[in-house]
Amino acid sequence: MMTSQPARKGNRSLSWRVFAAMLAMSLTTIAVFALAATVFMQQRLVRTTSERLSSEASIVAASLNSAPSHLSLLRRLHLDGTRVTLINADGDVLFDSDTDEAKMELHNDRPEVESALATGRGSAERASSTLGEVMLYQAVRLADGSVVRLAQGQAGFLSILGSLIAPVLLMVALGVAASVFVARRASRRIIAPLLEVDLDHPRRNVQTAYAEMVPMLERIESQRQELKRQMRVLADSDRMRREFTANITHELKTPLTAVSGYAELIANGLVTDEADLRDFGRRIYDEAGRLTALVNDILTLSNLDEAEREHGEAVSATLGSREPVDLPRMLESIEQRLASVAERAEVQLKLECEPAMVTGVPRLLDTLAYNLASNAIRYNQPGGTVTFACGMEPGKAGEEPRPFLRVSDTGIGIAPEEQEKVFERFYRVDKSRSKARGGTGLGLAIVKHAALYHNAELELESELGAGTTVTVRFCTSCEVEPVDGQAF
Repeated sequence: MMTSQPARKGNRSLSWRVFAAMLAMSLTTIAVFALAATVFMQQRLVRTTSERLSSEASIVAASLNSAPSHLSLLRRLHLDGTRVTLINADGDVLFDSDTDEAKMELHNDRPEVESALATGRGSAERASSTLGEVMLYQAVRLADGSVVRLAQGQAGFLSILGSLIAPVLLMVALGVAASVFVARRASRRIIAPLLEVDLDHPRRNVQTAYAEMVPMLERIESQRQELKRQMRVLADSDRMRREFTANITHELKTPLTAVSGYAELIANGLVTDEADLRDFGRRIYDEAGRLTALVNDILTLSNLDEAEREHGEAVSATLGSREPVDLPRMLESIEQRLASVAERAEVQLKLECEPAMVTGVPRLLDTLAYNLASNAIRYNQPGGTVTFACGMEPGKAGEEPRPFLRVSDTGIGIAPEEQEKVFERFYRVDKSRSKARGGTGLGLAIVKHAALYHNAELELESELGAGTTVTVRFCTSCEVEPVDGQAF
């Protein structure tokens, strides 16, 4: 299960992020609401004041039209908060309730006055010199051609917004408190599915996790399976290393002990008979040859292991470079080299070759085929046969023909439970007669790694008492990847 850990220095917690988001949203909402309310209230007040001022202007105009003296009536008229101005047809100010008319300029260019003179009625709305205030004007033309104008100030946007400061601040405080409360609860609910994730079994949480988490859980599971696979490979590699070390120690000690023992007997003069000396010398020579073959096989395997670790990008100088190899000619050469061995084992060699070319390391391909042929002779029966075959095999649908080589024998065969093990290092099928048959126990391991090095596939078919067939199919257009350290 995932456990909550304190946020690292400089990292903000999810609760803080949720709180910040909700607070920003709340403050934005409050600000938008305050501005909208200000605009609405200001427009509503302007419309109401304009309607009232228009009614008052009509009443004043009617009164002036019936009065004998305009100025006398205007001086007696008192309208709270409303400015009254009388303007003649030429634009001269005849009367103003707030300012000395003598000091005032012509008003015939005022929009409301121009409209009243032209149509009988006019209105206007202008910002006052005082910041945050709007002046509303209503003008009516009198019967004598003069114009009476009423004006009244109305609070502007800033004034109304200022009046809303107290409730806005209260709403901000409530928004902050609500954001803190909701953010804590929301963050806990958001984090809950994250804390419940079982990293040891991520796929168990797919049903309850967020949809956005599913790709991450799938990736964790994939990486977890890959790590388990790599751990198994490492464990197998470590096991194989220990087994190889134990086997190589045993295999090296056996001929060395024999050589040392025979040499000690001769050196101490315990062998005086000429026939015994020759026999001991032959045994020392045979064991030395076995030791040399074992060392050569170990070096070959070491070079192949190194080449596999380099993924084929660099070819070991010991292995050699790749070049075209004629499979029929190579098998014919191997048949000639093993003819005497087959004759001593009373085994007949046959060649069934068709033209086939492979690009590869000649020495490795020769070693691969030689080891298969040598094993086929070694584990055959007197009077048996070993068949070397090669050619071009039809590929799968849409694929080109593939070159192959095949070694078949009529020998003792391999049990089904042992067929997957014969390509392991130092594994011998017939352990009771392994020394008598010779070999280092590394031949088929070299075959496996040499085939892998050439992107080839190995196929083994065998039946106890009926013989064994090993086929190597080469593929020049595909990559054969090892699985858990195995070639096939």
